[in-house]
This record gives sequence, structure tokens and C-alpha cells, in this order.
Amino acid sequence: MMAFTYQSAVDLARIPLNDAGKDRYPDAALLSFANHGMLQIFMRRPDLFAGRFDNPPHGEHLLTDVFPLSGEYVQILADYVTARAEMTDDEYINAGRAAMFMQLFASGAAL
Repeated sequence: MMAFTYQSAVDLARIPLNDAGKDRYPDAALLSFANHGMLQIFMRRPDLFAGRFDNPPHGEHLLTDVFPLSGEYVQILADYVTARAEMTDDEYINAGRAAMFMQLFASGAAL
């Protein structure tokens, strides 16, 4: 079984963003959102990182870095990335969609 990476979360975020071709959002931008999202998860649920000194959230992970939490949190992080991308896309902004994905993130990160 292959481990999830930060790229896994970015790739999942691209699905609702309709950006499979990486035309609207560069990997670097989505990775930045993913790193910030991990810090948000850490702030809400530090217990998830107890004993995880091998891969703590520090806001500077690479796409190829191993995702430090269990697999169900990959989608939660992807929801955060999607929300942040929706919020920053002035041309295509849909505040309702951004709010919906942020709500998905908030409810998932609170588990």
C-alpha cells in the first residue's frame, strides 16, 4: 500500500476545482494552501500529532512529503485547499462554494 503525500491532497482538491490540467492553479499555490491547512488541523486537533515527531506540520512540506495523518484526513485537507483556491480566484469566485468547502474542512477537522 502506497502512503499518501501532500500531492494526494492537492490532486483531490483539483477535482472540484475542475483543474485536472493544472491550468488555473499551480501546484505551488495549492501546496501553500495545503501547508496552511495542516497548521489549521494542528491548531484544532493537536492530539492527532501526539508522538509524531517524524513529520510534524511546519508549513513547509513538499508535494512528495508523506502525509502525516491517517488517510481520512487527506480529503479534509483537500477540502481546505479547495476552499482557499475558490476564495482567491477573483475571475471565477463563487463564495457559496468556498464557504461550503471551508465548512466541510471545519467539520472534518473537528472530529
